[in-house]
Amino acid sequence: MADYYFLMCLLPALPAALGEKMPLPFAELTGTIKRHIHPGHAELLAAHLLGVDTANWEQLDQGRDLFVEGGLMSREEMASRQDLPEFIKNFNEEKERGIHRAYVYDRLWEAYYAYAHAVAQRFNCRFGLDYLSWEIELRTSLAALRSREQGGNPEDHAILGAFRAYDFTNVIAQARGQKNPLLAERCLDEERLKQIYRCEGSSPFSLDALLAYLMRSWLFSRWERIAEPFDMETYLQQGGSM
Repeated sequence: MADYYFLMCLLPALPAALGEKMPLPFAELTGTIKRHIHPGHAELLAAHLLGVDTANWEQLDQGRDLFVEGGLMSREEMASRQDLPEFIKNFNEEKERGIHRAYVYDRLWEAYYAYAHAVAQRFNCRFGLDYLSWEIELRTSLAALRSREQGGNPEDHAILGAFRAYDFTNVIAQARGQKNPLLAERCLDEERLKQIYRCEGSSPFSLDALLAYLMRSWLFSRWERIAEPFDMETYLQQGGSM
């Protein structure tokens, strides 16, 4: 697979820690990557960016005004419900018929990860295979823990079958030891950054390194927004409550 010497030199360095200011908006970074991606790698890039679209659809479908620019679809395209990815179309059809899951959007993420992992397998993309399988197992482990704590069935929250025998005992223990949910989420995202580093390989100009950069930038952009001053007036105008 082609290396990305020019593109990786063109992309700016990302922050040193979660919550610090991004050098460019996430949408600008993904726009640069889209313009310079090798045609043979476009589907792999799309499979990763569809994770952004999946997160956006989960929010918009619940009536929340939370949208991350930089995926494959704009807010307007999603609102029109035209040209949606096939797995989102299938999810919507299943949802209309009735999805028997404790949290219906587990099915949405299951559909996304099944698609993205299949694309990584078809291209034998090492980063995609390693990181996606890790992320799927982390989400399943967290959901199972929450289900057990609430007296439910962990299988009701499972996303796909088991990929590898990852041990998340220490990660989950650290997250549970935090004082509030936001700190717990930060702990998990810091672990995600470590896993991205483990999966990106040794070449800083490879496709794996480029995809790792993309996933890092998504995490950093998320925490940049979280670190922004909270506008209580706007929150209340949008229907928020204390």
